[in-house]
Amino acid sequence: MHLRRLSHIFFCINLLLITFSIPSVYADGLSDLQQALKTTKQSSAFSAQVTASVKTTNPDDDENPIKEGQTQFTLEQNQTGLHISYPTELLDAIRKESELKKHNPQALTPTTDAINRFKYSEFSILFDPVRDIEDDLRKAKLTKEETVTFQNQSARLLHLQIPLDKLSESERKDLKKYHTDVKIWINEQGIPLASRSIGTGSGRFALVIGFEFHFDVEKTYVLSGDRLLVTRLTSTSSSSGAGMNNDETINANLTLLN
Repeated sequence: MHLRRLSHIFFCINLLLITFSIPSVYADGLSDLQQALKTTKQSSAFSAQVTASVKTTNPDDDENPIKEGQTQFTLEQNQTGLHISYPTELLDAIRKESELKKHNPQALTPTTDAINRFKYSEFSILFDPVRDIEDDLRKAKLTKEETVTFQNQSARLLHLQIPLDKLSESERKDLKKYHTDVKIWINEQGIPLASRSIGTGSGRFALVIGFEFHFDVEKTYVLSGDRLLVTRLTSTSSSSGAGMNNDETINANLTLLN
């Protein structure tokens, strides 16, 4: 009787050990994401066309409260580096706007404004998003993970938060309040499918000039070979105080050419 009881106990223990040793597909989405990012090669060759639009609204600007512009260019990375090509039509438009500005300082320059606003630091987000995701993960705390469906495929949704005390010293400068909620959709292998970051903050310059801001950034990702790219970016932001009183919307699309 004792031997039978002991055998049953050992059987239950072994069953529990086996159960806990079986890896779960959705055991740790954050770890899967971090590991997937390490497998990407952001120096891999690619060729793509980028189209982007920028709209800025400033009610304090009596002459031009709304400014809109579009830009288009081609990105290609190969063994010699990153190459940026602007179409002739866009360069001609910039040239015409420059000449018009000489004769009329108040003339609108939508193409010039768009290309100046959507500069390298902005569009590099499209072809090198891994650095930004990893930066967010270093600051963020995972609050929840859930199984969802994304574009008709099984996915996991990671909910993260970035508080003020997780920002770097330079990022925290002049800020009194800050909070960002981050959502990242990943597939079964941990590859990012999409993300959304919504943040708010406020502070003071020189202890007397108050300001506040809000932003909402959405991205859709694609894995091209072993390189992660952003195929769609939508960014809306607003700021007020300290001489800042504007709303801005940026839409960008990246289309692979090879």
